[in-house]
Amino acid sequence: MESIIPLFIGGVCGTLVMTTFLLVPRWMGLGKIDVMPAVGSLILHREQNVFTTGLLLHLGMGMTFAFIYAAFLGLSRLPFNAMTGAMLGTIHGVIVMLLVAIAIMEHHPVARYHEKGLSTGISQLVAHILYGLTVGTVVDIMH
Repeated sequence: MESIIPLFIGGVCGTLVMTTFLLVPRWMGLGKIDVMPAVGSLILHREQNVFTTGLLLHLGMGMTFAFIYAAFLGLSRLPFNAMTGAMLGTIHGVIVMLLVAIAIMEHHPVARYHEKGLSTGISQLVAHILYGLTVGTVVDIMH
C-alpha cells in the first residue's frame, strides 16, 4: 500500500461504526453492554471515571488493528476489501469473544463484569465483523 492515509481513515471509520454499534443499545435501554467502562476499569482497576480511558484505548486499538489487518493481508497477498475485512473481523471477533468470556469476565478486577452473558460475546463478534467490513470498504474505495 502506497499510503497510510486509507488505513488511518479506514481505522477511524471502522472504530466509529463498531463503537456506535456497541453503545447505541445501551443508550436506548436495550442492553447493558459496558465495553468502554469495562476496558477502562480493567486498566485502572476501579469503577469510577473509567469511560474516557476505555474509549481512548478502544479508539487507539481500532486504528492500530487497521494496520495489523493490512499487514496480514499484505503477507497473504489478498486484497484489502469489504470481504477480506469482514473475514478478518470475524476471526478477530471470535478471538475477542473468547477472551471476553474467559480472561476478562472471569478475571476482571471489578466484580460486576464477571457475568455478562452470551449477548456480550455475540455483540463483540458482530461489532468486529462490522469493523472489518467498514475498514475494508474504506481502504478499497480509497486505494
